Amino acid sequence: MKKAFLTVAALIGAISLVGCSTNDSSISNGGDSGNQTDSGNPNTGNNGDSSNTDGSEEKAGNAIVVYFSATGNTERVAQTIAGHIDSAIYELEPVDPYTSADLNYGNQSSRVVEEHNRILAGEDVNIELVDVDFEEFADADYVFLGAPVWWQELSWVIEDFVASNDFSNKTIIPFGTSASSGYTLGNLTPLTEDDENVTWLDPQRFRSSVSDNDVIEWVDGLEI
Repeated sequence: MKKAFLTVAALIGAISLVGCSTNDSSISNGGDSGNQTDSGNPNTGNNGDSSNTDGSEEKAGNAIVVYFSATGNTERVAQTIAGHIDSAIYELEPVDPYTSADLNYGNQSSRVVEEHNRILAGEDVNIELVDVDFEEFADADYVFLGAPVWWQELSWVIEDFVASNDFSNKTIIPFGTSASSGYTLGNLTPLTEDDENVTWLDPQRFRSSVSDNDVIEWVDGLEI
């Protein structure tokens, strides 16, 4: 079962953790496993709409954008991607939302630090999401998947979405935001090992102040 991989994935990811940032910003490095390879694509504007954010949309068939944003930076990047390619966009929302105090990684008693410490201890930290079943997911060939970088991995908040869906015959395009830290996909790729013909593209990291033009240039460079 895919859920069984969460604890193993957390342990693998925890070994390589060196730095952390709860800001939403950039991406650039990644990994794959099992029958998974590297590649990516998107499709509309906001939570299923087809709104365009920059006026120069490029329709990309069978693609969606799915993201979790802690402070708004990842959301801005996700909206830029969806607007540019005219794709559906869906936000991953925790049932128990994170507050500013929760995200204070400088406070050893904050929620995000306590969750990270539980992961380091080998516990299964599963953040329940309001919704993980999105209308256009089944027909999507490409899934842009974004989140802030937390301790050199994409936030564990998105793990429930990845574990709950079948990514067979899909290409996942990970993008993350951070002040400076890069990240790996060690907490995510094991969650799709039971799916067939899954392709993970190399992770892309954006700084929190990334321009829309830089995001669009990256998307166009994917040639999807």
